[in-house]
Amino acid sequence: MLSNPCNPTGKLVQGDELSRWVAVARDEDAALMLDEFYSHYIWSGRPGQLPVESAARYLEDVDRDPVVLFDGLTKNWRYPGWRVTWTVGPKKVIEAVASAGSFLDGGGSKPLQRAAIPLLEDAHVIAETEAIHRAFREKRDRLLSRLERLGVRTDRTPDGTFYVWGRVDGLPPPLNDGMGFFRAALAKKIIVVPGEFFDVNPGKRRSQRSSRFRSHVRFSFGPSQATIETACDRLSELIGKAGG
Repeated sequence: MLSNPCNPTGKLVQGDELSRWVAVARDEDAALMLDEFYSHYIWSGRPGQLPVESAARYLEDVDRDPVVLFDGLTKNWRYPGWRVTWTVGPKKVIEAVASAGSFLDGGGSKPLQRAAIPLLEDAHVIAETEAIHRAFREKRDRLLSRLERLGVRTDRTPDGTFYVWGRVDGLPPPLNDGMGFFRAALAKKIIVVPGEFFDVNPGKRRSQRSSRFRSHVRFSFGPSQATIETACDRLSELIGKAGG
């Protein structure tokens, strides 16, 4: 099973629930692969603790538990140009991953890997995580406030990531449909993602009915605060014109 405990819609799996995932994988001897690239973007963490969640805290033996974790500097350290990632898992899995990586692309850049080592020290991780949390928490709260005033509702306030999963069914047409909203926003040079793009539908087996996420749109508060404000100003103008 491959999953992201802090998925792109903003719903967070943490604590007891994440512990149960690991326990089930252990009991059933089923591989559990977790994408933890958003694990430092936690908005509902435990008071007084660093806002980080990882399945690593629930492992009993890294070589025996069938759990594989993926992480890197791109998002959690906010170093998008520094393409350094890592995998945590049983030794045999790591050997296979290293062999495949070496065969496919020659492996990672050793100078960059060596330079990344100090970035993993506790003091640096704490400083970077707290800085990201301060900046992104403010942007999250601001985007939520502005979207609400524009008539975009949220089924759930995001617990993690830097995305807002918004519902647009209360807006005037054609903005009350994810694809319609996407196209209209794009004309204003704003990029959002229609919710139906995240609707798991293998083989298009549910072709006879519309997507359950047809009225949803994913917004990002990854850009700068100034960019977010500009985008919201343009959306305000767009929605006002659609409403006549």
